[in-house]
Amino acid sequence: MAETKTPPANANENCVGPTSESAGNASACEGCPNQQACASGTFNSPEAQQKELKEQEALQSAFKNVSHVVLILSGKGGVGKSTQICHALSGRGFAVGLLDVDLCGPSIPRMMGVAHEGAVVHRSGSGAWTPVYASPNLAVMSISFLLPDSDAAVVWRGPRKNALIQQFLTDTDWEGDTGGLDYLIIDTPPGTSDEHISTVQFLQKASAISGAVVVTTPEEVSMADVRKELNFCEKTKVPVLGIVENMATYQKRLSDLTYLRQDGSDVTEEVLLEIQEKCPELLEVLACSEVFPTSGPGPEGMAKSYNTSHW
Repeated sequence: MAETKTPPANANENCVGPTSESAGNASACEGCPNQQACASGTFNSPEAQQKELKEQEALQSAFKNVSHVVLILSGKGGVGKSTQICHALSGRGFAVGLLDVDLCGPSIPRMMGVAHEGAVVHRSGSGAWTPVYASPNLAVMSISFLLPDSDAAVVWRGPRKNALIQQFLTDTDWEGDTGGLDYLIIDTPPGTSDEHISTVQFLQKASAISGAVVVTTPEEVSMADVRKELNFCEKTKVPVLGIVENMATYQKRLSDLTYLRQDGSDVTEEVLLEIQEKCPELLEVLACSEVFPTSGPGPEGMAKSYNTSHW
């Protein structure tokens, strides 16, 4: 039988593992909610090992038709993460699945244009969940599809979150008309919480994780949080595929801008007419502005210090 090697999702940092000889008695075990169970050998029982083996087999089976699994991480929300990556990949003809594990703030369906009454997850004949399709080769799964209304609050503690994430990973049917996925993109909430730990542990059980893409804006407020994500990846041995810098600048043609007087009145029509008459070539010029000023060496410097790529 397989041994239980993966620490519980709510284990302390530096957990020695529930099957270790010092489980429950090591210094790292102090204050852990699993200390008593580990010390008693609960995780080493034949029943626990059988359960672990079944979980591992179910996870491995769930990913047999998925070529690449990529986590999308950021220290802060609203920096433009998973949706752009999914559209870029699906636009190149790849079969893409997007799994939203932000259980308390699931915004992916709205960002993907599938937040409507007809967007409902169904159970197939085999009992698997059928995701909602934003396009023929882009499938979306989110807790948002399971809630009674879009404003419903999810007030769950760790164990219930962990159970749903496991169910998402094992019970979602990604095959559809494409016969599986080239890429499964997993959108995570900001920070390094239960959702991240559980997702990584489940994926590692299945030997399915390809790596993580970390997204940041260029100011220090965002980068300070992103460094925590990068350190999380180091601790959990998740390969970092690269750092994406987003929202650094904003560009738009002069003809697409809105023009206002200081009192707020709209003079767009008059301004464009004036430019058209006197200097029409300016209408094709791009106006560029910094959205977030770059702090220090910025994301590129941060990528160098973590020995990863920067885009």
